[in-house]
Amino acid sequence: MLVNEPTNAQIKFFGLDQAGASVIELMGAMAVGLVLLGATLQAMSHFQQEFVRQQRQLTQQQDLRLGVELLEQEVRLAGAGSLSAVMSDEMEFMANIHGLMTNVTAPAPIGQTTIAVDDGSGWPDRKTVRICWSDQCEYFTLARAGQKNLLTLTAPVPRMIPAGASVVPLNRVRYYCRVDEKRSLRFLRQIDGGSSVLVGDIDGVTFSFWDEQGRRTTRPADVRRIVVEVSVPRQAIKVVREISLTT
Repeated sequence: MLVNEPTNAQIKFFGLDQAGASVIELMGAMAVGLVLLGATLQAMSHFQQEFVRQQRQLTQQQDLRLGVELLEQEVRLAGAGSLSAVMSDEMEFMANIHGLMTNVTAPAPIGQTTIAVDDGSGWPDRKTVRICWSDQCEYFTLARAGQKNLLTLTAPVPRMIPAGASVVPLNRVRYYCRVDEKRSLRFLRQIDGGSSVLVGDIDGVTFSFWDEQGRRTTRPADVRRIVVEVSVPRQAIKVVREISLTT
């Protein structure tokens, strides 16, 4: 029995039909692939943004914790009677931040403006120094940079300073908050005029000051306890630290 072979037209027709079906399937597969790729990229972008957000939060929390710990250390180092400004969002005090110290090597009589010391080299001019002996202290300002064995004062000694008295340079330390150019509130630390940011993008910083009887006070000399509160937006985080001052 003879079987008729397909004509060229039939072969061409069937070929076009098969090719057309393959192209449509390929285009459909590509469309599905693009949709899946887009969804994957969107998910990756979301996860990356979430990771960056979490890292930013962790960094902010760490900066906040370290900033409050630094404040506590420096306030404890300063002690009672060292505060010069106490406000709800700002405090200022004097402290020997760098731990420098020397000793008087020869008695300084009343009216003298120079103090013989072991080593005062490197102490800048206009620096406030505290000289203590027994249970008393005097504060002076340096008229010039400290020398190896001599400190020169801007004012004469009001009472005799004995040999062996301790001498320390004091830094003016200020903690406060300010709004930056992006309207973000920042918690800052300033030492002798130079400021640095402890932590940014906060809700606020609140200081409260308490005297020896546990009453709120606005008199720096009466402060014996400080409570500092720092809150962070969108994280429901508030750091509260109570600091007792040494006398």
